[in-house]
Amino acid sequence: MPAVSVTDLGGDLYLVDAHLHDEAERLACYLFDTPNRVLIECGPSRSIGHLYEALAAIGVDDVAVLAVTHIHLDHAGGAGHFAQRFPGSRIGVHEQGARHLISPERLWASAERIYTPQGMLDLWGTMEPVPADRLLVLDEGGRIPLGNGRHVEVMYTPGHARHHIVFYEAETGACMIGDSVGLAFPHGHLVHPNTPPPDFDPHLVAHQMRRIAARSPAFLGFAHFGPDRTPAATLEAAERRMWAWVEWVEAAAAQDDAGLETRMREWVLAGYRAEGYPEEVIARYDRNTYWPMQAAGIRRWLSGRS
Repeated sequence: MPAVSVTDLGGDLYLVDAHLHDEAERLACYLFDTPNRVLIECGPSRSIGHLYEALAAIGVDDVAVLAVTHIHLDHAGGAGHFAQRFPGSRIGVHEQGARHLISPERLWASAERIYTPQGMLDLWGTMEPVPADRLLVLDEGGRIPLGNGRHVEVMYTPGHARHHIVFYEAETGACMIGDSVGLAFPHGHLVHPNTPPPDFDPHLVAHQMRRIAARSPAFLGFAHFGPDRTPAATLEAAERRMWAWVEWVEAAAAQDDAGLETRMREWVLAGYRAEGYPEEVIARYDRNTYWPMQAAGIRRWLSGRS
């Protein structure tokens, strides 16, 4: 079993490494260990036991709210299991994702078409429904109380997914951003876009990045993975790289649509080498990217423009 990893971020906020796919630094969950404990993200059931171990190791035996940024399986696949494990908790989710946690069959079937039935179990484990009376439906401007006058504020941030939300907390200045900005593994300064179908919309993504920047957060809490303490520069770089991906896919697909995901991967990784990133860093992003999905998300958006 992976070693428990919990990092104190200050202000009663902790980063809990959920060891997605049994690997370190793949999924960051954020715990407010306050009178009303709030946990951001839980990961899939396949690896949720690592999260349980970490919470137990720091003496957490109850959680008031588990809030997920969106319902993609690497963030919320284990929400129903979590609800069973912590029967006093409520499960916070945007209204557009709520029905899929109550009845996960359509979400599961859609993902099976990508990963195959056995692949689903190997990667994600099973999904359990969340009882409707346990849901906390969240939207723009909502607040999740932490106790002692503190709260987590909800921002509705479609762009990566139509059910995506971001969480901001004023005392720490933390902004837990899920996948709304991209991937940023903790070696510094590289934000890798995350552009899956069916909801990816670069204009919405850019808009959300600017809204997040306007809050002047102390740090961005990436789900994949960890805090970034240069938010303004990071958000600017993330937007610039995202548009570069969109422009490349548009030009490349216009010339020849065959093998687009392979050519996109080669172009992206070659660009990282040209920027001077070490091979081990490039390999990490490559390993954590499902390239057909990234190319397909951009192509879908391009084809849907009026």
